[in-house]
Amino acid sequence: MSVGYEHINQTKKERITFAHLPVSTQNEIVGHPVSATMVCWYLMNNIGDDIQFVSDTYDDWPFRSGQRKDYLAYPDRTDAIIATLVQEGVLQEDGVLYLDKDEMWTKTNLIPYTSGRCATSGWITE
Repeated sequence: MSVGYEHINQTKKERITFAHLPVSTQNEIVGHPVSATMVCWYLMNNIGDDIQFVSDTYDDWPFRSGQRKDYLAYPDRTDAIIATLVQEGVLQEDGVLYLDKDEMWTKTNLIPYTSGRCATSGWITE
């Protein structure tokens, strides 16, 4: 079984669970443009905070304060961060990926905003 990770901010006592994104493992988080963008944006907007990845498998707790069991009560900021990144034009919604009728929510396909820019370098292409 793969090891999944959550991004924990011990200073603010909040976390990014990557809920509703197709990522949880190290390679998935790093390799998916939306989760990689989220992590980078979050780190840049929380400079100085005590932030680490914590696995769902190992008994790791990389922080000097608190306990591993505590972080499960921290609020998940995933949806709020995505909403902010869409509002700021960093991510864009690219249609509905699927609708879960049983749980009554839709999964929106998110992609990096690239209109007029090269997706990898950021240089203007128009």
